[in-house]
Amino acid sequence: MSQASTITRKGVLVLPILVLALSGCTGSTPSQVLPSGSATGQAAEHGTTHAAEHGAEQASGDVVTLSLKFMPDTITVPAGTTVRWVNGERILHTVTTGAWGDVNQKTGLRGSQTPDGLFDHRLLPEGEAGSTFEFTFATPGTYPYYCDIHKAMNGVVIVE
Repeated sequence: MSQASTITRKGVLVLPILVLALSGCTGSTPSQVLPSGSATGQAAEHGTTHAAEHGAEQASGDVVTLSLKFMPDTITVPAGTTVRWVNGERILHTVTTGAWGDVNQKTGLRGSQTPDGLFDHRLLPEGEAGSTFEFTFATPGTYPYYCDIHKAMNGVVIVE
């Protein structure tokens, strides 16, 4: 096998992963976000979902966990939208609503968190039943959330 052929094959394998990883880069995480409203909605647990199936076809209400981050970390949706979180990793995560703040700018780790009880769902590892979670946001407002296990995983749903 020639060196050019090896480089081409590696590029073909790495490029889709890089595109998926960069698709969620939307900017910096807010240092402190406070809820401005409450949501009434229904939570539903679903079966196995593979993150690669959602990379190119992500709906505006999808959030994927990759590289210990929520991608995108901030999502804006109209009231009544169902947001779906998909665990794209082979490790456990949570999606927990509540205020978080005191994010260290060097490490990206949050220093505090306060759950608000709206939802606290375990996202089982990719490939297992329970690796997705959905919630319908009925009321406009700002809804911060985080992974209770990984201190650098913070996100915000803005409902208009």
